[in-house]
Amino acid sequence: MKKEFKFVSGKEKEKINLFGKSEEEILSEVRMEITSNTEFTLEGCMGVLEFTQNYIKLNLKKGNITLCGKNLDINGFEQDSITVKGIIDSIEFCISERKNV
Repeated sequence: MKKEFKFVSGKEKEKINLFGKSEEEILSEVRMEITSNTEFTLEGCMGVLEFTQNYIKLNLKKGNITLCGKNLDINGFEQDSITVKGIIDSIEFCISERKNV
């Protein structure tokens, strides 16, 4: 019997607080392109934090994006652009708060 992978976050689910920023300001920092559930391209990627066949966590300037699925593979990574191929089951956005010093 095939065992299904399911990622369960230990964090409580919350509404995203954009910390006073407009939608245009948040979206201007990254660009995503999703083709069906088999290809994900992200511009504005600062690096790969974690990577397995079932889970990829990508670093952004102000947070991260987590992809969960099956047979995930990094197809291309140039400067700030990354392409992931495989079967993408879910995408999780975590936006971190900027601290004023």
